[in-house]
Amino acid sequence: MISLRLVMGLFEIVLGLLVACVIGFQIWLTRRVFRSAMFERKQKIWQAQLIWLVPIIGATLVFAVLSEEKDQGGRPPSHLKG
Repeated sequence: MISLRLVMGLFEIVLGLLVACVIGFQIWLTRRVFRSAMFERKQKIWQAQLIWLVPIIGATLVFAVLSEEKDQGGRPPSHLKG
């Protein structure tokens, strides 16, 4: 019975660390979106909503778009130009 409590305690610690890492990543990514020169204000708000309302998938999509910005040197990728 004690070993089961130990396992559950470790599980809760690991789960808590995982949730903290996801939240930390989302905070960092949200700040990066709002500092980006690639998007208009309205687009930044939509991306922040995507990050927080669809946590893992939305954050991954936004991160992929922002990594393209880094590769392009701050200019929008050709498929995002108006």
